[in-house]
Amino acid sequence: MGDLEKSQKIEGIEENEKLPNETLIQLLSNQTGVSAEEIKSIFVQSEGNIQKVIEIIKEVAPSYVAIKGKLQPRRKGELNGVFCLVARGVTGEILAYESWIGPKDLPEDFDVKATWESVYSYIISKKDVHDNYAKRQFDKIIDRLFPHTTLNKLFTSHINVEEVQRNITRETGDILRFDTVVEINVEKFNEIRYMLSPLGKKTEEEPDLEEKQQEEANVGFQSISLACVPRLDAVKGKPVADLQEGDMVEVAITSNNPLGKFMNRLFAKNDVNPKFKVKSLEQLPSGEYLVRLHISDDIEGIFKSSGELKVSVIADEKELPKRANYYVFVSIILFVVLFLYLVFRR
Repeated sequence: MGDLEKSQKIEGIEENEKLPNETLIQLLSNQTGVSAEEIKSIFVQSEGNIQKVIEIIKEVAPSYVAIKGKLQPRRKGELNGVFCLVARGVTGEILAYESWIGPKDLPEDFDVKATWESVYSYIISKKDVHDNYAKRQFDKIIDRLFPHTTLNKLFTSHINVEEVQRNITRETGDILRFDTVVEINVEKFNEIRYMLSPLGKKTEEEPDLEEKQQEEANVGFQSISLACVPRLDAVKGKPVADLQEGDMVEVAITSNNPLGKFMNRLFAKNDVNPKFKVKSLEQLPSGEYLVRLHISDDIEGIFKSSGELKVSVIADEKELPKRANYYVFVSIILFVVLFLYLVFRR
């Protein structure tokens, strides 16, 4: 029995040695929002390792704030509303915002004291019709009443929630001209909960910013499409519906794209009619056909037409006047165009 008491006493002394003084514990509690008892527990679990303490506190300390609110009219038949705003507590940076304003009543058991995740999910899944004008005006009110500093004050409890409610009530009355009962609730939460939320999962799914930008740049470069108009030939022409891959179609480039205008001017100045091979033919649900023309590996021509329309097609490449000169000329144009595009897109 004496040995047991001695062992417990030694363990108690070792545990106390791992704890900082009460003043430091209270300071950490005030600064992080984590209770003093939790701070003590973290020090014990981390065996006094300050780096571990900091890492654990970063995960468990509240670092985000969610503002949830609902608007209910005093008179039946007027607009109802609900919103949810999520921000970083220290900086006030808004991470997400959703709102709904409409004539349909909110469910009787809808409660803004529920978790912000449930309120946020309720809004984005709500299929009822918005009052678009009222929603736009209300979103402006929220944007005006919740600058970064106000969000930070709500996070640090340095502002009265009832004061914020009164401000929203006054603004909606002045601007939207209807009398409402506004209720809001402020909820603080930590990094772990954020990462487990729909917002955190969405962030994890997003690719690295640099990779995304590079991918977008590559996609943008690979998908240059220039609008064209085929040259018609009612006598010898070929119906668009009968076009096949490899058919050489005469067109005029009509795209407003600067590259298209530049190419068109070069062709016109040298009195050359653009002719490009059919890359693909697709019939649209409307019955019309979408024709893609191969201009280069990175540029395509595109036009849409009814299937009966007859377009000018060079059936035999031997009929191309000065064939070699034509291809050399087109190659030079494409080289210049691509060079200019690469220079000016940076």
